[in-house]
Amino acid sequence: MLRKLSFAVASLLMTTMLTAQFKKGDRMLGASVGTIFFNNDNTDVSTSIATSTNSSDNFGISFNPAIGWFINDNIAIGIMPAIAYNKEKIIGESGGSTYLKDESNSFNFTVGGFARYYFSGDNLKTAFFCQYDLAAGLGGSKTEGFQYETNGVYVDRYSQKSSGDFVANTGLSIGLSKFLASKTALDFYVGYKLSYSKSHPKGTFLRDYSDPTTGDVTQKPDYEQKFIGHHFVFGVGFQIFLEKKK
Repeated sequence: MLRKLSFAVASLLMTTMLTAQFKKGDRMLGASVGTIFFNNDNTDVSTSIATSTNSSDNFGISFNPAIGWFINDNIAIGIMPAIAYNKEKIIGESGGSTYLKDESNSFNFTVGGFARYYFSGDNLKTAFFCQYDLAAGLGGSKTEGFQYETNGVYVDRYSQKSSGDFVANTGLSIGLSKFLASKTALDFYVGYKLSYSKSHPKGTFLRDYSDPTTGDVTQKPDYEQKFIGHHFVFGVGFQIFLEKKK
């Protein structure tokens, strides 16, 4: 009997400890790591002349600290700076030789805001939420690579950089907060993110002919480019909830 009573008391205390209630004026402090995408693609092309394989790796990740305030029992709004990194690599091979290599890296820092809505429930051991965010900032990128002409007449080599790029993104996600204690929780979420960037890359383009009697051609491209991306996001985070100071 004593063992059953002890178990019941312990269960009640645990339930109380893991049950969270949000109130207007409470704060939430946390950070999340979001994988924007990870893709690996392979394409095989066979003709009467040769067989080639193109492989592509695409990866992006972001770190997002945040601080928010509850404006009522369900909604928190706040600010969220973010640091993001993206990498893309394309390799083309034929007959054991590499005829195409393109590698690009980009970084950006943004500052924005978010609004999170927690769905009401009788027990907040697990609290479902949806979140909207919007941010803008600056970034930079670097691209290097080469590509051989089909018959090996020449090879194009290029290298370019950009800095001070304008970047912006917005996204919508859904997830859940799994409470480890009454004031701490792990976040798990999935969502969609729309990104935009405007840059002014500068660099060098060299067309190197295999025939030594043919003069090589060097150019310095100077142009503006715009990019719009659609991404699927999966992320995890950690949150600390602080009660309003009395």
